Amino acid sequence: MNNDKTYFDHITMTGRLVYIFMCIEEYLVNLYPDKDWTPVALKMWQWTNKMWDEGFDIYLIVVPENILEFDSYEETKSRAFDGNLDKTDYDAMVSLFSGITDGDSDDEINRVLYAPVDFNGYCEGTGVSWAMPYVDETIKELEEILISRNIPLPDKTKLDHFRYDDARKPGPLEKDPRWGEFEETESFSIILKNNNDE
Repeated sequence: MNNDKTYFDHITMTGRLVYIFMCIEEYLVNLYPDKDWTPVALKMWQWTNKMWDEGFDIYLIVVPENILEFDSYEETKSRAFDGNLDKTDYDAMVSLFSGITDGDSDDEINRVLYAPVDFNGYCEGTGVSWAMPYVDETIKELEEILISRNIPLPDKTKLDHFRYDDARKPGPLEKDPRWGEFEETESFSIILKNNNDE
């Protein structure tokens, strides 16, 4: 079932976002094992326990083309981030991406880290049935990048937790059970787990 093309048919959108994050982590730790990707992981995994637009806003800083467009931290105050960007976060991201990318939108690492932005764009203000095929296409593109780099794909069976039943009544904040519930998902992170084990 793990390799079944229809595996995601009964996985919530929250579960699909978790899988996207799992793919991103595999990419980062396999290609750049000497970097400490904790700041990126912390921005990713907070997303699922907040309103998605709030989680999305927090995540945006980890996309190279967003953060590396500025020549200095001071520049971020007058544009885009309106003074809401923490200098520690800015310095951490600039340091992480140093020697890897200059923020070009076509750079592979930028495309990988941009996948959650695409996810948000497909989900925002629309119905789940419309969003699902586009999100699945984003997942497929991420998987193709990992495969091209000989990086193992994350274990999809870990997503069984996110299976939904069409007959289940939506939760209090759900419009549709296929979206999924708000929940902590940091336990799915190999980066944060490795840090906690040290």
